Amino acid sequence: MRTKNELYQEALRTVAARRQMARARAEDARAEAEAAVPALRHAEDEVRVRGLRCALAGASGKDRTEAAAALADARQKLTALLAASGRPADALEPKFSCKLCQDTGTVNGRTCSCVHKVMQQLRRQEIEQLSSLSISSFDTMELRYYPNTMDAQNGVNVRAYMGRLLDGLKQYAEDFSPTESESLMLIGNAGLGKTHAALAIAGLVLEQGHDVIYVSSPDFFGKIEASRFDPSGDADTLLRTASTADLLILDDLGTEFVTPYFITVFYSLLNNRLGAGLPTIITTNITDGALLEKRYTEKISSRLSAFIPFRFLGEDIRPQKAAE
Repeated sequence: MRTKNELYQEALRTVAARRQMARARAEDARAEAEAAVPALRHAEDEVRVRGLRCALAGASGKDRTEAAAALADARQKLTALLAASGRPADALEPKFSCKLCQDTGTVNGRTCSCVHKVMQQLRRQEIEQLSSLSISSFDTMELRYYPNTMDAQNGVNVRAYMGRLLDGLKQYAEDFSPTESESLMLIGNAGLGKTHAALAIAGLVLEQGHDVIYVSSPDFFGKIEASRFDPSGDADTLLRTASTADLLILDDLGTEFVTPYFITVFYSLLNNRLGAGLPTIITTNITDGALLEKRYTEKISSRLSAFIPFRFLGEDIRPQKAAE
């Protein structure tokens, strides 16, 4: 799990590599064209000389009319040579991935949108390595796996209820705002699609350009615990990154090993995010509020009570899919 700054630096390196590659390919194209069209090198030199003279005339305050006309004529001759050899007018120019910044990463002194797009792609790749994000979407959550029967305890048709629940989660993702969206707790027995739904939200929020951190509760807190006494460890970095993400998804809460240190770290994480007004999504198989408080203490339970609950109903979907 990389910090935003680490993603930013890697994105800049990616964009710089694109620029270098575009320029290298342009040089190869120029060498191939000059070998095929001997007069091309002279035509290019003429364009450069005429361009320099035109620039010098403008810098010295002289009339640029004659110099500009000579430059236009030189460019026209170069274009004609390229056309005669079956090449477009821009055949010798680098083909940059981003037309806006020409793969420099900046536009008018500000970070180009292409850098943010690369950051989003890098974060998505990171989440895909940890989960099934690549195949998780609301379109792949099929209601046919939820029974078309009444739930005795809640008095609702399970399939119709889950359809409304998933529509609500999809709307949440489409309307996501780091400063306005609420924190959610996806609750229910194992195999009902909680993680799938959380990842579907992550996919839509990532597409909007927001930074999403997805972590498995036992893995995340296990790493922090393991690096606790390691001077070269990254416990602080992990916690800071999770605390400041636009959206944090903490999956499978309740499967981690609970220690006093875990309680301290978990409370700090929740407190930091709630204090900053940043939304968090938690998935858990713990459906009993009393058990939640007993496991995580009253202070943590009170923080979790601020989360909007989405209770998943039905039967384990995984055996149904395996039988197909």
